[in-house]
This record gives sequence, structure tokens and C-alpha cells, in this order.
Amino acid sequence: MSRPSSLKRAAALALVFGVVLLAAGCGRRGPLEPPEAAATPVPTPSPTAGGDPSVQIGHPKAKPIVPPKTPFLLDPIL
Repeated sequence: MSRPSSLKRAAALALVFGVVLLAAGCGRRGPLEPPEAAATPVPTPSPTAGGDPSVQIGHPKAKPIVPPKTPFLLDPIL
């Protein structure tokens, strides 16, 4: 007698899962709203080097990302 109740439970679970998927896809149709005019960044004038090539302009390069030497828990399934 446990089979019909487990079948009903599986059907109910599938129905709930389907409703959740449908609800996750809900939203407004149409294009995205444009950003407000106040939110647009104003370009700032960049400083010039003044003809001196020894002056560096910009940001220094960041250090490269080094992967950890210890293995990750999920590495075997990748």
C-alpha cells in the first residue's frame, strides 16, 4: 500500500516543482527601463603627462590571481 502514497507524493512534488519554475519565470515583458539621467557618470578630464615619458598615468597593474595549492573538495568531479 505504500506505492500509491509514494506515487501521489511524487506527483505532488512534481506539481509543486512545476509551479515554482513557472513562478520563477514571471516578470514584465518589454525592454528594460533606461537609467536616470542623474545616474550617468560624468567623464572627468584625465591629467596629462606634460610630455614627460617617465611619468606614469593610470593605475598600477594588480597582482595576478594565483590558484590555491590545496585541492578543492569538488575537484574530483570536475
